[in-house]
Amino acid sequence: MAGSRQRNVAIFLDMENLFGGYGNDVTSVPLATVVRAIEKVVGDTGLGGQTALARAYANWGRPDMAGYRSQLLAHNIKPVQIFSFDQPSKNAADIELVVDALEVAADMPWIELFVIVSGDGDFVPLLRRLHALGKRSLVATTSQPNAGVVNKVLQSVADHFHVIDIPAPAVVVPVPAVKKPPAPAKPAKKKSSPHTELELYKASVHAFLKDDPTLWVKGLVNAPRLGQLLRDRWPNVTYKTFGYKTLTAFAEQGCGLKVTTAPVAKAATAGKALS
Repeated sequence: MAGSRQRNVAIFLDMENLFGGYGNDVTSVPLATVVRAIEKVVGDTGLGGQTALARAYANWGRPDMAGYRSQLLAHNIKPVQIFSFDQPSKNAADIELVVDALEVAADMPWIELFVIVSGDGDFVPLLRRLHALGKRSLVATTSQPNAGVVNKVLQSVADHFHVIDIPAPAVVVPVPAVKKPPAPAKPAKKKSSPHTELELYKASVHAFLKDDPTLWVKGLVNAPRLGQLLRDRWPNVTYKTFGYKTLTAFAEQGCGLKVTTAPVAKAATAGKALS
């Protein structure tokens, strides 16, 4: 269809929010994976067509940001230079991103879907203004710990919310060059953030409830269906990871939901239906 080929999607990436500040590994954000994941969810769900523009906001003058050059070129992402990241004005990128998004909304009426890749609550007024202009919004973040927790108000104001799953990098332990047999290496400690992971796990539940009508049975949450969706999204994490004995306990105590475990007719379509 002609509509599916329409370039009506704009992507705005708040880089500092994704890698958690310049004190962390600034090259930890796999831009190629992020952009491909956004384009896939947009295409699979019918939220929009093709990407018309993509912009990434950061202090690109830093030498350690040079590692992104090939990804920026390969995916046609425009780097937007922010000069005051290391100055007291910490919201310089937010302001620049907001101004650019509103300019695109005014100058390019064919852009219908605005994708904000950030969890920063400062973008709530932007989304409300875009809604007033008749635009749709998608807030996206990654599963990486440094990306932090998405602001709840931002998540609720957005038309759609999506967590991009980024697998943790493998830890390579070098073997010391010694004559005698080396002592058994201690397992590498996995860097984790239980609070962040729990918030993202709960966010997945609320996103499912918003987007998948098969989860509701006479006002109650279909526990077997919810469990299936969580296993698909989080293959290595379960409710037991956070100390809950059962899925029902997690849904009711952790998320404030009422659930049913009664068997229900299988939905004709198991995939998401976002609109």
